[in-house]
Amino acid sequence: MLATHTGRHIVRRVPTSDGQGRPLVLVSHRGPIEYRVDDQGRRYAARGGGGLVTALSGLAVDRPDVVWVAAAIADEDRAMAAEHGGKAFTAERDGGRFRLRFVENDPEAHHKFYAIIANPILWFIQHYLWDLSNAPDIGDHEKDAFAHGYVAVNERFADAVAAEVERLGDNAVVMMHDYHFYLLPAMVRERCPGALLHHFVHIPWPQPDAWRVLPADMRKIILEGALGNDLIAFHTERSARNFLLTCQELLDLEVNFRDMCVVIAGRQVVVRWYPISIDVADFERLAAGPDVRTHEEALKARRRDQVIVRVDRTDLSKNILRGFKAFDVLLQRHPELCEGVTFLAHLQPSRQDVPEYVEYVDQIKRLVADINLKHGNTEWQPIDLQLGDDFAQALAAYKQFDVLLVNAVFDGL
Repeated sequence: MLATHTGRHIVRRVPTSDGQGRPLVLVSHRGPIEYRVDDQGRRYAARGGGGLVTALSGLAVDRPDVVWVAAAIADEDRAMAAEHGGKAFTAERDGGRFRLRFVENDPEAHHKFYAIIANPILWFIQHYLWDLSNAPDIGDHEKDAFAHGYVAVNERFADAVAAEVERLGDNAVVMMHDYHFYLLPAMVRERCPGALLHHFVHIPWPQPDAWRVLPADMRKIILEGALGNDLIAFHTERSARNFLLTCQELLDLEVNFRDMCVVIAGRQVVVRWYPISIDVADFERLAAGPDVRTHEEALKARRRDQVIVRVDRTDLSKNILRGFKAFDVLLQRHPELCEGVTFLAHLQPSRQDVPEYVEYVDQIKRLVADINLKHGNTEWQPIDLQLGDDFAQALAAYKQFDVLLVNAVFDGL
């Protein structure tokens, strides 16, 4: 079910296809599977990174009329796309089957799309991360990246989505995800006027003035692109209302805050909020698996009296440095906790092609080293920093924590 009851607002029911409803095309930058090569040179299917994959996998697994369209990011992804002629294929991961279509992009265009526009510009705007006295500077470099990166990649995805809608039937539901694809809805609407277009934005939508750092023509293209949807949804009411305010103040559009909708070119776009969850049954199944149990036993063997856990990407919005600084203050004020409490930080390096994120990982390493030197000894280190992408290890940590730390500066939820 893509749309349900929220508060006093009711949106028409849009079932995914299970033989009774409309077929579904899911669109996200990262897909449910990332192909890798093991030490013996054999290709294997790994779980795609990020919380979006965790949240959406249950919607697509073992459903032949649900097609997931995602970027071919890794070399092996591109190889798989080429082997299947750029078309959808059936892929298996963790005992489940997905219909997957990889979109290949020109590497330079994808870099501009991802590492200049989507991250950091859009991400920083939507999380209030810019130091506005210094950044951002939107010059020729950024404008070129928008035109030949962000626009170009959205066009490539629009062609792929249109091909899937044509194959599935014009009554398909297209569900797009996140800030990578704000231009995609208008492009798909032009190609597939009969499809129902639904966009879920997993990150916060800021107040209108945050968008004024962009040139007026650029933000107009972004907003009008998103308004190609029939339905735009967020995790929170605050983000939904901020989106309507943005349409009202920056595009001078007719907005109805009671019915939560905006009118553009005589067409009504509905705006809602739907807090999303993970697939609990799948999560519990994975947590009971042998890889998780192995990590769990290792964690039990080295744990002290109490364990503080955090699991995050190394993103500036996650506020990781302040979390470590708070732990440093705790040990200063309560020295009796030394050697009895360990802070296990399972951090997945994120966006290491963006300079700000590379520097952030370096800051994390330096701060952890300072705190461990300050409070630790040869037998005990206060912070156990695990940098890597190991989902089983993260699940083991979730099963063993006494305190779970989540202190994002600003988040979609």
